[in-house]
Amino acid sequence: MSRKFYLLLVLLLCGLKMSAQESVFFAPDPANARWSYIEYDADGNQQAVAFQSVEKMEGDAVNGKVRIRFELVKPSAPKDTVKSMVFYRFKDGEYMVDMSALFEEDFLADILESAAKEDSEEMSEEKKKEAVEAMKNQIKISGEIRGIPRYPKVGKLPDYEFQMKFSIINMKVNGEQRKISRIEKLSTPAGTFDCFVLEETVTTRAMMQKEVEKTISWYAHGVGLVKEASYDKNGKLQSSTVLNSINW
Repeated sequence: MSRKFYLLLVLLLCGLKMSAQESVFFAPDPANARWSYIEYDADGNQQAVAFQSVEKMEGDAVNGKVRIRFELVKPSAPKDTVKSMVFYRFKDGEYMVDMSALFEEDFLADILESAAKEDSEEMSEEKKKEAVEAMKNQIKISGEIRGIPRYPKVGKLPDYEFQMKFSIINMKVNGEQRKISRIEKLSTPAGTFDCFVLEETVTTRAMMQKEVEKTISWYAHGVGLVKEASYDKNGKLQSSTVLNSINW
């Protein structure tokens, strides 16, 4: 299982189109950008196509945050499309997985409102506000899940630790043995890109379970994530994700 496990569904950063586009990893026009990835299993069989676009953008890809609309379509079951959101934030040009955004007031309110509609119930603004506050009071977050710096160099990167407590759920994520291992050219269905290769070992502890995986990710300036491969603790390939199309 790839880092999508920590995100509740997979990896991408986003920002505004800039004149200095080569200095950030992702620089689309948020209103028009569309991109997709093909997901493969360990044997190279296509499992799904993930379509992504910008739902909401604040700031830019140097200092800002983004909410990405995510739709996962399986060729074997096109009617069973999975829809979700993925969140990132940017700090001095480094993208980071924004787990805290899952518990921001507006997003919690959207979830509660959607749940009420599914149950054919009406929720007043006052009742919704009370429910959001009750949920927020149960949440404790510390640390951060780090990504790739704005100006990567071959060599070691800092480790990170992230911990989240929500009601009876306790999750801890550690990123270790992190490094930029090399710079290489990579060809995908979306084109050929000059990539920085990020390697790390991620350990996730949640609900009395522990998962250890090694991920190798290819990133290109002005594009973002180009490819990601996930391996189990014994080095066996588990899955991979490859950029299929890009439009911005």
